[in-house]
Amino acid sequence: MTIINPAKNRDYIRFLIMFFGMIFIAGVIYISEYNAFVDARYESKILKQDIVKLQEQNAELKNSYYQMTDPTRLEKLATDYELILDRQPKYLGSAQ
Repeated sequence: MTIINPAKNRDYIRFLIMFFGMIFIAGVIYISEYNAFVDARYESKILKQDIVKLQEQNAELKNSYYQMTDPTRLEKLATDYELILDRQPKYLGSAQ
């Protein structure tokens, strides 16, 4: 005679459903975290390229600034506008 225990089989089926459900959820989480990691790596690469471009622009701006404030150029500009160099300048201040 065969004895059928449906309660015993139900426990095995519940265990298998929970086990595969957990594996499925872990897989979904893994895939989403991997995608976030890849996106972050791509954005960091783009930001590094932007930083290099900004550093180049900064170097060009510094170069043009240093060319404009070159002492020989400033002296020539001062003579063009007939400015004189004051050896002892008197600055504004409060007399106490």
